[in-house]
Amino acid sequence: MVKVEITEKNFVEQMKKRNEKALIYMVEQYGWVLKTVVKRQMGTLPHLWDDCMNDTLLAVWENIGSYDPKRTEFQNWLAGVCRFKALTYVRKYIDSSREDLMEQMPEWEDERAESDFLKQEYKEEVDMILSYLKDEDAKIFRLIYLEGLSMDEVAERMKMSKTVIYGRISRGRKQMRQIVKESGV
Repeated sequence: MVKVEITEKNFVEQMKKRNEKALIYMVEQYGWVLKTVVKRQMGTLPHLWDDCMNDTLLAVWENIGSYDPKRTEFQNWLAGVCRFKALTYVRKYIDSSREDLMEQMPEWEDERAESDFLKQEYKEEVDMILSYLKDEDAKIFRLIYLEGLSMDEVAERMKMSKTVIYGRISRGRKQMRQIVKESGV
């Protein structure tokens, strides 16, 4: 068996040939991409970071044939795979938490207590969804959709034109649709 030196130019080809040294090279050279994406997407779930990174490595190993260097750089492709895995982990965590919450939910005798509890749960879920947006865009969504302000009121409060507000809402909706689509929610 010929010993092949793994380099930046051949590691993808070597991974396709199932050379495990190429996977090690990839982790050494691009591990920072995994850590950055996982921390950004799963910041509040550090107990799941390692599992997500391991699942990402497995997905890369099993799907390296789908990487096309003509379409994108390797690090961008890797970040996309990792982001998809991280969002899947977040979705599963939310689903699991929701099931746990429903099991633990007490029988309510006081309708106000139940209402307050459900409002808090709704607020936390909305905050999680809006956390994928830039802070300023999330604020716009809160003002319009939660507080019920008009476009004119939001534009005045945010010191932006209505055109800018409409554009931010449009981009935010697209971004959230993409997140929902990728996470399978």
